[in-house]
Amino acid sequence: MYICICKGITEEQLEQAIKPDAKPSDILKDLGVGDSCGICLIDAIEKMTLKKTAGLQEKKK
Repeated sequence: MYICICKGITEEQLEQAIKPDAKPSDILKDLGVGDSCGICLIDAIEKMTLKKTAGLQEKKK
């Protein structure tokens, strides 16, 4: 599924770009997400937050 139609960024590309030490703003900048119309920003930030939260929960186990 596409996260950013303007830049052609997929959900998979976003997930691959998420690293534990990476800042969300850096990830978005590197991918170019939100540079055009900006509609994708909310979805992209939500996906990053969910992935990071899931990663933190995994570490607690």
